[in-house]
Amino acid sequence: MIQIIFRNILPFITPITFFYIIISLGWKTSINPVLDIGILMGIIFLLSIFHFCFLFERSLYKGYKSMIFLSFFILITSFIFSVGQFFFSKTDKITDIQITLLICLTLYILIRITYFMRIIYVKIHNPAFIFITSFVFLSFLGAVLLMLPTSTVKNISFIDALFTSTSAVCVTGLVVLDTAKDFTYLGKVIILTLVELGGLGILTITSFFSYFFRDGFSFREGIYISNFLNTKTTNNVLSLAVKVVLFTLTVEIIGTLLIYFSINKEKNFIETDSPLFFSIFHSISAFCNSGFSTLSKGLYSESVRFNYLLQFIIACLLILGGIGFNILFNFFTYIWITLKKYFYRVFKEEYFRYPAHIVTLNTKIVVFTTFILLFSGTIFYYFSELHFSLIEHPSFTGKWIASFFSSATSRTAGFQVLNLNKWTPLTILFTIFLMWIGASPASTGGGIKTSTFALALMNVISLSRGKNRLEIQRKEISSESVRRSFAIIILSLIVIYISIFIILFLDPEKEILSISFEVFPLFNSRIIFRSYF
Repeated sequence: MIQIIFRNILPFITPITFFYIIISLGWKTSINPVLDIGILMGIIFLLSIFHFCFLFERSLYKGYKSMIFLSFFILITSFIFSVGQFFFSKTDKITDIQITLLICLTLYILIRITYFMRIIYVKIHNPAFIFITSFVFLSFLGAVLLMLPTSTVKNISFIDALFTSTSAVCVTGLVVLDTAKDFTYLGKVIILTLVELGGLGILTITSFFSYFFRDGFSFREGIYISNFLNTKTTNNVLSLAVKVVLFTLTVEIIGTLLIYFSINKEKNFIETDSPLFFSIFHSISAFCNSGFSTLSKGLYSESVRFNYLLQFIIACLLILGGIGFNILFNFFTYIWITLKKYFYRVFKEEYFRYPAHIVTLNTKIVVFTTFILLFSGTIFYYFSELHFSLIEHPSFTGKWIASFFSSATSRTAGFQVLNLNKWTPLTILFTIFLMWIGASPASTGGGIKTSTFALALMNVISLSRGKNRLEIQRKEISSESVRRSFAIIILSLIVIYISIFIILFLDPEKEILSISFEVFPLFNSRIIFRSYF
């Protein structure tokens, strides 16, 4: 009887807890911090009791019971840790305990949302609808959170909040407000969270938590997740989602450490934030290809404009985030098997046979296309801007690193280390071309995708040679893949043309080149193309 009552009450406690977190973070109150911690501990203790009662109920099916167990584990662990900290630590640790409790409740809400999303997967038959709805929901939720009094230095309009939230979720990097000066620490954390969720995708995040429910997943769930992660098979897609999240966190942590040590000698340059937060923010922003920065002028700020080690690190993070998770995993598999081969040969004196087709055709095309775009882009920026925006970079190495950085960031992110006002029209047109192509499939970046561009270009070359089908390395590419690539290209050009036409109609005084320079990165944010070869 008690378990039935708790089961009916529990769904109402989750939204109440969510609204309490918003109120607690969003409004500055005169409540004593100790009292606030007491309330948080009370909520967590109450939730722990509710979930504990469900653990011994045999009538619950496996998926729901796994969710209950995972929630109970997180709640009780946080409660025990916070109680120990509260009674045995100094008073200056009160804020840390409060942050720990809020993180615990946030994780709990994410787990509940994940379970709710799994129900939606089963009932809704359109994965595209789920994908689009998740981005719209995150954009509006982020706008509401950014309008909280403690998120901004001064009140902002809903349109500005919605634009900032949408830009963060869609990782465009376009801003209408100064992230460094208009948003507080909480506001920047909200923006960073939206960037992470937008870069990985809500389906990947929910799939990550679903992996721990341990009850498998439906065939429809597998199709949805495989479509989003750009994999043909539905087997082990939850494991793939876990790998994506863990790999992302690992790279972002390594990136944070590298950025932190790259600014070690210049820690006093930070305008409003600590060096650690600066490192975390830019590591996540770079890997997710968002382009958001906590500096007013971004990486063009005088304090980091000539920090070429920092620029190189961020450029590498941009490339890793934009090349695609499947490509990275396939490449690491090749490296691992190669090392294993030499290990067997040197230490065991045995011959290790390679499995057939370790490196897929998709990986070869994406890596080759990415390399060509980066290489040609670096050379182009160097010679095109050598006597213009690159003049302020005195060293030969600095000019090449700035050119390499510009080539990497133009396709996927919004960072810049050059003065755009000094760019030549030729450089602007070339940058628009790179922004249109964008990143690779199943990555954190957008655009029509490198594989789409490569496939269409190779098909044009094949047709010019009089061939009626496209073959790459003796493998025929299906006509469906070719049609999809051309459909994506034509659709992108139509949408971009209509957007430029509408803006010119509403504001005829604007130059068409400047409007195009703004429209292309907006369209670049989210164009999805799945590789079919």
